[in-house]
Amino acid sequence: MQVLNMEFLVFGEDWGRHPSSSQHLLSLIAKQYPVYWINSIGLRQPQVKIKDIKRITEKICAFLFSTKTRPSTLSQSSIKQVITPLVWPLAKPPLIKQLNRYLLAKQLPPKKQFRVVWIALPSAVDYLDLCQADMIIYYCGDDFSALSGVDHHKAIQAEQALGDQADLIYLANQQLMDRFPSNNTIYLPHGVDLTLFQSSTIRPPAIQEDQPCIGFYGSLNTWLDYELLHYLAKHRPNIQFYFIGNKECQQAEQLQNKNIHLLPALPHHQLVSYLQHWDIAILPFINNRQIQACNPLKLREYLAAGCPVISSHYPAATEYEPPVITAKTPQQWLSAIDHILQFTPAKKAAYQQKAQQRVQHDSWQQRVDSILNQIQAFRCK
Repeated sequence: MQVLNMEFLVFGEDWGRHPSSSQHLLSLIAKQYPVYWINSIGLRQPQVKIKDIKRITEKICAFLFSTKTRPSTLSQSSIKQVITPLVWPLAKPPLIKQLNRYLLAKQLPPKKQFRVVWIALPSAVDYLDLCQADMIIYYCGDDFSALSGVDHHKAIQAEQALGDQADLIYLANQQLMDRFPSNNTIYLPHGVDLTLFQSSTIRPPAIQEDQPCIGFYGSLNTWLDYELLHYLAKHRPNIQFYFIGNKECQQAEQLQNKNIHLLPALPHHQLVSYLQHWDIAILPFINNRQIQACNPLKLREYLAAGCPVISSHYPAATEYEPPVITAKTPQQWLSAIDHILQFTPAKKAAYQQKAQQRVQHDSWQQRVDSILNQIQAFRCK
């Protein structure tokens, strides 16, 4: 059901930095309604570190030269405008707070119709009164009390304030339901682009032929179990291990073995060509609060491609078990790998069919249809 005369103002992650769930959802919504995307207003104070200095420089350059750019990733997106705010994250001095508000107010597009403000990062709560919102949606895709690289105390304070003001709250993780009011909180699992991940592709040259291969794509960050990965590569030297993504920590830089291949991050739409030609796709996470509350988008993408999946043990993975195989110990990982690599062609085809059936009702478009119907219901109250 289409709601006429509506626009979306989105406070999200930096557009194109990684294909977040909000980017997938709003890219589809943008095919029907104007969507203005405001890049990240961070969740922690910057520090005097090379990484933070680089990010600040990127933000300033984007503010000076790209404040009215159209998005260049999720290639078919029709997002109307990407705005890079020159805002100091979680500012404390009153003067800096006032300057933040002044600068952001100058960048916000004029309101033309019923405005839905979509917030994916709770730090945006400080600027809600500038937005002329007719409806406020908080999309909670992560547990910010456990997420790495976040000022947990400030993030939770902001989230609590946002929960009090939001008209509708979407949670990508059912474990967080008790944190928000029950009357306007809805569980909205991540989706998947079924068309993209189920379309046949050609094997990329980077993948060696006639050798069993295991792969992972995504940020090579501190939440991966590098000790496990070294163990698997060492004990299965005949298997080629492929990791696609930016190396975000020292452990990733040290991930080396003759059968380990580190490939650079790729545009989201290119990942499927690797995934479809791996024998196994893995989710090798450490066991901590962040992982126990995570719900990785790539899990459904792995299944949509029909690739056998082995994962560490956490709720979002066990929800899809089977066909997902979860492992708690290195030996269980090796046993699962050996089991899958013994699949006959018939067993491979049966697994592919079962995996794809498991996510057939999880498309991003189905998620968007549900969101638009709920917005319509809100407007009709």
